[in-house]
Amino acid sequence: MRIPLPNGDELIPDIEFAEKLSVTRRTLGNLDREGCPFVMIGGCKYRPLTEGLNWIASRIQRRNPRRGRPRKAEAQAEA
Repeated sequence: MRIPLPNGDELIPDIEFAEKLSVTRRTLGNLDREGCPFVMIGGCKYRPLTEGLNWIASRIQRRNPRRGRPRKAEAQAEA
């Protein structure tokens, strides 16, 4: 059962959100502790679909590129 919200988003059951992400409910429990949005309604856990996906996307970490040694051609040009 999906519940529409006034902002255009919709609340979906926790299990449906887990299926959409291809993760287990236990993984979602870990995300809850990190701050993933959810609401309990009538003893069932629901998550805002768009807001939840945006929260997960904001958690993506990008590594800085490794800094390598200068190439021989660049080192000779600087000298």
